[in-house]
Amino acid sequence: MSYLFDQKTSHETACENAIRAGDTEKAIFHAAKAAEFGFALAEKAGGVIGARHAEDAEGWLEIAEKLRRNPLPASQVSGPRSQGAAKRPSTPAQPALDLGRAASAAPSPQSPDGDADSSEFQVTNDTGVTFDDIDGMEEAKSAIREMVILPMQAPEKAAALGIKAGGGVLLYGPPGNGKTMFGKAIAHEIAAPFFYASGAQIRSKWHGESEQKLSRLLHEAQSRPVAVLFLDEVDGLLPRRTAESSAVDNRLVTQFLSDVGGFRDSPNTLLILGATNKPWEIDEAVFRTGRFDEKLHIGVPDAAARLGMLKRSFKTAPLAPDVDLPAWAERLANYSGSDVVGLARKACQIAFRRSIDESSDPVVRADDLERAARAVPSSITPALLAQYNAFDKQRFG
Repeated sequence: MSYLFDQKTSHETACENAIRAGDTEKAIFHAAKAAEFGFALAEKAGGVIGARHAEDAEGWLEIAEKLRRNPLPASQVSGPRSQGAAKRPSTPAQPALDLGRAASAAPSPQSPDGDADSSEFQVTNDTGVTFDDIDGMEEAKSAIREMVILPMQAPEKAAALGIKAGGGVLLYGPPGNGKTMFGKAIAHEIAAPFFYASGAQIRSKWHGESEQKLSRLLHEAQSRPVAVLFLDEVDGLLPRRTAESSAVDNRLVTQFLSDVGGFRDSPNTLLILGATNKPWEIDEAVFRTGRFDEKLHIGVPDAAARLGMLKRSFKTAPLAPDVDLPAWAERLANYSGSDVVGLARKACQIAFRRSIDESSDPVVRADDLERAARAVPSSITPALLAQYNAFDKQRFG
């Protein structure tokens, strides 16, 4: 497999050199060969890594096709493999640009059609979500208070001890347990804008554009006096690097490590939250000091949190005397937060339908909850919980 990877990398470099020289024929040839070896790598690797190789190969095919439709003028500036970047002419005397530096320095990434891409990320100035809106997560709330809120409230004491508000926090755990909502609540608690982007939004098949998007997002968030940046599906954005990893994966991880390392001396406060359901697929370098210093396991809610969710879900719904919410909170062990809310919603739907059919008052009864429980089982399996326990033991002892 290393032969395939070396060949693919060689043709990628050759294509970049041909684009610099304005040699359309050679650029097309090497783009097509890079795609060919990319697809071969995808077939060999399989799984998630194979899918990334296939995605990268598709991008090379599209580049070759674009070059056929729009031949290059002579002497191109090196840069992203998108046609938007290739159309900028360069003088022969201009020194070649480092592709990674050119990508990170670009003020606004261009789409393959050359249009400015300014709407790929979500920024919310006030999320309207507070810690009080979240049931449970007491340890996570306490960690965030010590890491961000208290240093902002007592800056002199924090400075005397060399403590700076902000940093990186990895939120990991089973899906459906409120990681995104927790991030929004943090932003509200410190009156900061909430930047949101997923790995899928940042990744691009156009060479260099993924790094541009990531770097621009990081720098835009860091430019605010106080900000929260939420990177969802961070396992897809910063995957574990191996000998078979795609070039896009390697460049993204390197770009992230470089940018985050440069924020330490900034006077601004930036909290980077990385959320993942698969922490074991994240690159090892991301766990080191100065990146995601704090790791918070956002697990399934405990009985007290489940009771709070049930009470919140049935806040306006009439309950029959036979509905025992504390008993149901105990019964729903290993339900995710979204499972609990989904079950309550289903019980209300069942009660509503019965009230229509029987021309009766809309009241949730115990048998409505029983039917709802059969329709909405827990999405969290014992095998999945065991996987998180194994990760915690391996990572933290």
